Amino acid sequence: DELKDAEGIKDYKFRLMLVSSILDDPQYVRVIEDLGGLVVTDSMCFGTRIFWTDVDETIRDPLDALAKWYIQEKPACPRMFLGFEDRSKFIQDMIKEFRVDGVIGLRMVFCDLWAGELFMLEKDLEKANMPVLHMDREYLMAGTIGQLRTRVQAFMESIGGRR
Repeated sequence: DELKDAEGIKDYKFRLMLVSSILDDPQYVRVIEDLGGLVVTDSMCFGTRIFWTDVDETIRDPLDALAKWYIQEKPACPRMFLGFEDRSKFIQDMIKEFRVDGVIGLRMVFCDLWAGELFMLEKDLEKANMPVLHMDREYLMAGTIGQLRTRVQAFMESIGGRR
Protein backbone atom coordinates (compact mmCIF):
# COMPACT_ATOMS: atom_id res chain seq x y z
CA ASP A 1 0.00 0.00 0.00
CA GLU A 2 2.86 2.39 0.79
CA LEU A 3 4.27 2.10 -2.73
CA LYS A 4 0.95 2.16 -4.56
CA ASP A 5 1.08 5.91 -5.27
CA ALA A 6 4.88 6.26 -5.44
CA GLU A 7 6.28 7.75 -8.63
CA GLY A 8 9.13 5.30 -9.02
CA ILE A 9 12.23 5.76 -11.16
CA LYS A 10 11.45 7.26 -14.56
CA ASP A 11 14.77 8.34 -16.04
CA TYR A 12 16.00 4.94 -17.23
CA LYS A 13 16.61 3.64 -20.74
CA PHE A 14 16.22 -0.12 -20.27
CA ARG A 15 14.81 -2.54 -17.70
CA LEU A 16 17.48 -5.16 -16.99
CA MET A 17 17.79 -8.46 -15.16
CA LEU A 18 21.00 -9.67 -13.51
CA VAL A 19 21.79 -13.39 -13.51
CA SER A 20 24.75 -14.43 -11.39
CA SER A 21 25.99 -16.48 -8.51
CA ILE A 22 26.75 -14.07 -5.69
CA LEU A 23 27.11 -10.36 -6.25
CA ASP A 24 28.04 -8.66 -3.01
CA ASP A 25 29.52 -5.51 -4.52
CA PRO A 26 26.84 -2.87 -5.20
CA GLN A 27 29.29 -1.07 -7.50
CA TYR A 28 28.29 -3.43 -10.34
CA VAL A 29 24.66 -2.33 -10.11
CA ARG A 30 25.70 1.30 -9.68
CA VAL A 31 27.72 1.25 -12.93
CA ILE A 32 24.79 -0.30 -14.83
CA GLU A 33 22.29 2.20 -13.44
CA ASP A 34 24.61 5.18 -14.01
CA LEU A 35 24.54 4.25 -17.71
CA GLY A 36 20.73 4.35 -17.81
CA GLY A 37 19.89 0.74 -17.07
CA LEU A 38 17.41 -0.07 -14.32
CA VAL A 39 17.97 -3.41 -12.60
CA VAL A 40 14.38 -4.53 -11.99
CA THR A 41 14.97 -8.16 -10.98
CA ASP A 42 17.61 -10.84 -10.65
CA SER A 43 18.29 -14.53 -10.44
CA MET A 44 21.20 -14.85 -8.03
CA CYS A 45 22.20 -17.35 -5.40
CA PHE A 46 21.30 -14.95 -2.59
CA GLY A 47 18.74 -12.90 -4.45
CA THR A 48 15.21 -13.11 -5.77
CA ARG A 49 15.49 -16.77 -6.82
CA ILE A 50 15.64 -18.09 -3.26
CA PHE A 51 13.05 -15.70 -1.83
CA TRP A 52 10.43 -15.84 -4.60
CA THR A 53 8.54 -18.93 -3.45
CA ASP A 54 7.02 -19.27 -0.02
CA VAL A 55 7.30 -22.21 2.33
CA ASP A 56 3.98 -24.08 2.49
CA GLU A 57 2.72 -23.20 5.96
CA THR A 58 -0.15 -25.68 5.73
CA ILE A 59 2.28 -28.57 6.22
CA ARG A 60 1.99 -29.59 9.87
CA ASP A 61 5.68 -30.23 10.57
CA PRO A 62 7.78 -27.06 9.94
CA LEU A 63 10.87 -29.15 9.24
CA ASP A 64 9.01 -31.12 6.54
CA ALA A 65 7.74 -27.84 5.07
CA LEU A 66 11.24 -26.37 4.92
CA ALA A 67 12.70 -29.56 3.44
CA LYS A 68 10.00 -29.69 0.75
CA TRP A 69 10.59 -26.04 -0.12
CA TYR A 70 14.35 -26.39 -0.17
CA ILE A 71 14.45 -29.58 -2.24
CA GLN A 72 11.38 -29.36 -4.49
CA GLU A 73 10.12 -25.81 -4.85
CA LYS A 74 13.08 -23.43 -4.79
CA PRO A 75 14.99 -23.29 -8.10
CA ALA A 76 18.26 -25.09 -7.40
CA CYS A 77 21.71 -23.58 -7.68
CA PRO A 78 23.65 -24.44 -10.87
CA ARG A 79 26.01 -26.52 -8.75
CA MET A 80 23.17 -29.02 -8.34
CA PHE A 81 22.80 -31.78 -10.91
CA LEU A 82 19.70 -31.22 -13.03
CA GLY A 83 17.36 -28.29 -12.48
CA PHE A 84 18.44 -26.13 -15.42
CA GLU A 85 14.98 -26.26 -17.00
CA ASP A 86 13.42 -24.96 -13.78
CA ARG A 87 15.98 -22.15 -13.50
CA SER A 88 15.51 -21.19 -17.14
CA LYS A 89 11.72 -21.15 -16.72
CA PHE A 90 12.06 -19.06 -13.55
CA ILE A 91 14.21 -16.52 -15.44
CA GLN A 92 11.85 -16.40 -18.41
CA ASP A 93 8.86 -15.94 -16.08
CA MET A 94 10.68 -13.08 -14.33
CA ILE A 95 11.48 -11.50 -17.70
CA LYS A 96 7.78 -11.43 -18.55
CA GLU A 97 6.59 -10.32 -15.12
CA PHE A 98 9.10 -7.47 -14.80
CA ARG A 99 9.01 -6.48 -18.52
CA VAL A 100 12.77 -6.95 -18.89
CA ASP A 101 14.50 -5.49 -21.97
CA GLY A 102 17.80 -7.38 -21.56
CA VAL A 103 19.64 -9.84 -19.34
CA ILE A 104 23.16 -9.39 -17.99
CA GLY A 105 24.84 -12.61 -16.89
CA LEU A 106 27.86 -12.16 -14.63
CA ARG A 107 30.08 -15.19 -14.16
CA MET A 108 32.77 -15.27 -11.51
CA VAL A 109 36.07 -16.05 -13.23
CA PHE A 110 36.98 -19.74 -13.04
CA CYS A 111 33.45 -20.83 -12.03
CA ASP A 112 32.87 -23.60 -14.55
CA LEU A 113 29.37 -24.38 -13.27
CA TRP A 114 28.17 -20.87 -14.06
CA ALA A 115 29.99 -20.94 -17.40
CA GLY A 116 27.84 -23.88 -18.45
CA GLU A 117 24.72 -22.38 -16.91
CA LEU A 118 25.06 -19.05 -18.72
CA PHE A 119 25.93 -20.77 -22.02
CA MET A 120 22.73 -22.85 -21.90
CA LEU A 121 20.65 -19.92 -20.66
CA GLU A 122 21.94 -17.74 -23.48
CA LYS A 123 20.71 -20.35 -25.99
CA ASP A 124 17.25 -20.45 -24.35
CA LEU A 125 16.95 -16.66 -24.28
CA GLU A 126 18.09 -16.32 -27.90
CA LYS A 127 15.12 -18.51 -28.87
CA ALA A 128 12.90 -16.09 -26.93
CA ASN A 129 14.53 -13.12 -28.73
CA MET A 130 15.88 -11.70 -25.45
CA PRO A 131 19.21 -9.81 -25.64
CA VAL A 132 21.87 -11.24 -23.33
CA LEU A 133 25.25 -9.90 -22.22
CA HIS A 134 27.45 -12.60 -20.71
CA MET A 135 30.45 -11.24 -18.82
CA ASP A 136 33.19 -12.81 -16.75
CA ARG A 137 33.98 -10.86 -13.62
CA GLU A 138 36.65 -10.79 -10.96
CA TYR A 139 35.64 -11.02 -7.32
CA LEU A 140 37.01 -7.53 -6.71
CA MET A 141 35.98 -4.83 -9.14
CA ALA A 142 39.13 -2.73 -8.71
CA GLY A 143 40.52 -2.84 -12.25
CA THR A 144 37.41 -3.84 -14.19
CA ILE A 145 35.09 -0.83 -13.90
CA GLY A 146 36.10 0.52 -17.32
CA GLN A 147 35.51 -2.83 -19.01
CA LEU A 148 32.12 -3.22 -17.32
CA ARG A 149 31.08 0.29 -18.30
CA THR A 150 32.15 -0.19 -21.94
CA ARG A 151 30.47 -3.60 -22.33
CA VAL A 152 27.20 -2.54 -20.65
CA GLN A 153 27.04 0.66 -22.68
CA ALA A 154 27.53 -1.28 -25.93
CA PHE A 155 24.93 -3.84 -24.81
CA MET A 156 22.36 -1.13 -24.13
CA GLU A 157 23.08 0.47 -27.50
CA SER A 158 22.42 -2.90 -29.16
CA ILE A 159 19.14 -3.23 -27.24
CA GLY A 160 18.17 0.27 -28.42
CA GLY A 161 18.60 -0.83 -32.02
CA ARG A 162 16.13 -3.69 -31.46
CA ARG A 163 13.29 -1.49 -30.24
